[in-house]
Amino acid sequence: MDVFGHLKAIGHNLEAKPLLDKAGVEPDEGIVDLDGFIEADKKRYWDREQSVRTLA
Repeated sequence: MDVFGHLKAIGHNLEAKPLLDKAGVEPDEGIVDLDGFIEADKKRYWDREQSVRTLA
C-alpha cells in the first residue's frame, strides 16, 4: 500500500492479486505485470493521488 500511496508502479503476477486486494490497491495503469514493470516504473501515476490523500 505504501508504494501505491507514493504513486509508484507496482509489478505483480497472478499469484499476488490476493495480496493487492487485501492491501486495497485499486487497479490502474500503474499496476502492471512483471514484463511491463521496468517501463512503468519510470514515472509516477498522478491520477491516483485523489484516491490516496486529501489535497488542501
